[in-house]
Amino acid sequence: MTRTYCITTKELASIMRRHEDIPAELRTDAHLICNTPAAIDFNSPGAQGFGVKRAGLAIPGSIMLLISPACCGRNTAALSGNEHYGERFAYLNLDENDIVTGRHLTKIPAAVKAFVLSRPQPPSAVLLCLTCVDALLGTDMERVCRKAEKAVGLPVRPCYMYALTRESIRPPMTAVRETIYGLLQPRKKQPTQANLLGFFTRLDDRSELFSLLHGAGIRHVGELARCQSCEEFQQLAAANFNLVLADEALPAALALEKRLQIPAIRLQRLYETDKIARQYQALGNILGHAFDDAACRRQAEQAVQKFCRRWQTELHIAIGSRVNANPFELALAFVRCGLQVNEIFALPSPADSFYINRLAELSPATRIYSNLEPTMLNYEEDATINMAIGADACSYHPQARQLPWNDTVQPFGYAAVTGLFTAMEHVLSTKTAPRETPRTDADTSPYDAGPAEKLDLSQPAPDIPAGLSLRLPPFATDTSGAASVFYPLRGMTVIVDAGGCAGNICGFDEPRWQENFSERHPEQLKAPKQVSAVFSAGLRDMDAIMGRDDRLVKKITQAAKQLPVAFAGLVGTPVPAVIATDFRALCHMIETSARIPAIAVRTDGTHTYDRGASGAYTALLRRFDKNEPLPAEKSASARENCPPSLGVLGLTPLDFSPKAERNLRQLLKGPKTYAGSVCFFDQLDDFRQAASLKELLVVSPSGLAAARRLQQKYPQTIQTIRTELPAAFVTMMFNKALAKAIAAAPTRILIVHQQILANSLRRLLQKKLPQAEIHAGTFFLQEDGLCQDGDVAFRGERDFCAELHQHPLTIVLGDPLLRRALPKNFAGAFIDLPHFAVSGHY
Repeated sequence: MTRTYCITTKELASIMRRHEDIPAELRTDAHLICNTPAAIDFNSPGAQGFGVKRAGLAIPGSIMLLISPACCGRNTAALSGNEHYGERFAYLNLDENDIVTGRHLTKIPAAVKAFVLSRPQPPSAVLLCLTCVDALLGTDMERVCRKAEKAVGLPVRPCYMYALTRESIRPPMTAVRETIYGLLQPRKKQPTQANLLGFFTRLDDRSELFSLLHGAGIRHVGELARCQSCEEFQQLAAANFNLVLADEALPAALALEKRLQIPAIRLQRLYETDKIARQYQALGNILGHAFDDAACRRQAEQAVQKFCRRWQTELHIAIGSRVNANPFELALAFVRCGLQVNEIFALPSPADSFYINRLAELSPATRIYSNLEPTMLNYEEDATINMAIGADACSYHPQARQLPWNDTVQPFGYAAVTGLFTAMEHVLSTKTAPRETPRTDADTSPYDAGPAEKLDLSQPAPDIPAGLSLRLPPFATDTSGAASVFYPLRGMTVIVDAGGCAGNICGFDEPRWQENFSERHPEQLKAPKQVSAVFSAGLRDMDAIMGRDDRLVKKITQAAKQLPVAFAGLVGTPVPAVIATDFRALCHMIETSARIPAIAVRTDGTHTYDRGASGAYTALLRRFDKNEPLPAEKSASARENCPPSLGVLGLTPLDFSPKAERNLRQLLKGPKTYAGSVCFFDQLDDFRQAASLKELLVVSPSGLAAARRLQQKYPQTIQTIRTELPAAFVTMMFNKALAKAIAAAPTRILIVHQQILANSLRRLLQKKLPQAEIHAGTFFLQEDGLCQDGDVAFRGERDFCAELHQHPLTIVLGDPLLRRALPKNFAGAFIDLPHFAVSGHY
């Protein structure tokens, strides 16, 4: 196993002159992108912090239509319960035909009109969020927006969520700021007004910047995050000048300077008081006013001196990149005041060369790591570190005192210095070192009822385009389903994407990934020995345009040499679907170069999760089921002496909670249930020994195709396929839902879940309620042979709403998120039956 890559400040300073001089391990274009909790912001900025989707809704009263394959909008469910973001989203989910033909472009004006009409109040603007699909198709979204504006009489603007262009000169988070401030219209200038540009959340009220500007005659300081109405937002256009506090906002500020004649002045967030003083002096020279910042500076320096006198000789600090600071500037500030910085987890850029050169002089042994480099899965905690600053550094050092310092309220100036050292003092002075987990959007509940739409979705509406969803975010897609099957097999799962799809899977659709990382903190981070590795291919625009598969093969080969993985499992996404990637050839190239088995699932993010899981089971059987005895020295289990007789297919966390999975395993392995041994197809040996099976139990539709393949291949041995869940298990796990349904004594029940679980619940309810009409409904795969009269397959929220509009007294058992789509005339009862593939919650 390769040790975790790191480089000292002295080593880096000696070679770093240009971007090309930065080592490949510290560049995201040169290797697979590792997924760990410390790195999840890179692949899924919408899940934690501000991504394009959440940033676009910073405009007061705006709404957003996400136009993409379902996989791109999946984790938006995490925003549904957070500050009512979920009420402001709608989704135009693209299918394969949309992607191939581009026909979705003709649907957009109608979708925008339907979305606007559904709102209780007219929105201030409509934002169209586009993804990598339209980037590759070269869609002229400006033209589409003009058509949509004509249809609704409101501003309609594009937001480009193009992960492919993350490292371009105009990355998504820069472009979205230009879109937002591009809505400002000319206003008469107010000499006493200035704006703060850069952040999507407000500046800390304690910052001295406000009082200093007030002393210079500025009576109103405008910020996007403080605007409560469209009028307040438009008032930003009256500013006399803009103070730009983050580099990503600089292009937007320059555009305002050109279009609205609002000059831009750049300020940096710094933690060295002498540099802060010089910056304020320069600002004063521009404004023609001498700032009196002596008292603020003295307070900050006193806080630093007091802290260092007490802790200077004891502290060993690790600094992360998920922190309200430039980590290299912060490290230099610490070192200059006598503190010891052992580690920095951040990607350097040429703009950081000044800080790195100074650190090389003052602290040459400080180690620099990249959160995104594959060998970070091998990282072992440095036991000498006793203070971790930054959310990512905290995840690497669970035993150290922790200060995430990445609150949404933004610190700035001397107040930031005072606040940081005061917070460090507080953390170090407490008797215990509690684990501080920063709040994420995924922690919120998605079960709010949603807005009272004026549009009745239960009625036929030919002007509402197919694929439009006004209330329900996308469900788990085929990419997540395939990854869920690969995950426990100790292989290398490579999501062939630009970054966002991998983040959706790890940050939202793969609970085992989150649980395993949290569980192994006390034992330090040694992921390859304990969990499967999930990577993003990190595709960029030229990779996709030029079809540079050789680069991906090189990345996978390099990672395979560094990590103990049994195989490479490639999961397709919309990007390789658009460019028609030849996965068969890609797998052959990987096997030749990396010397490990390689398989691929041709998912594209437009289908449901069970199709992807089904494809993964089939691909694994095709590659590893050779009907040959497994050499004892290669076996990871003790099943050679007692091969399994029962195989269980379809048991993934997208259908079953961890508790349900444990109970089902225990029940099936119990002497009263099955006399032989059982395999759950959660290790490669299970696929290699499939020929020994006598019976197959399929617990969700995702396992049906694989079961039939095995029975067709081994008809003499595998004679039985059961598609059911044991009654004892169903009673144990769903007794509350069953009891509520029975107590209601209904005449009609609709169970909405995956088909096999719904059928198992129905069998028990039919025994208790023989006169009731009980139907199974699903948004996912539906097998005709498992259906009964009256069972329904929902193509989307409109089908679900229409079914209940027609039968308003129905008792519904379904995921709580489905409450958002209940019709207005619904008079039945809704009983919670959580389905992770729907809401992402158990």
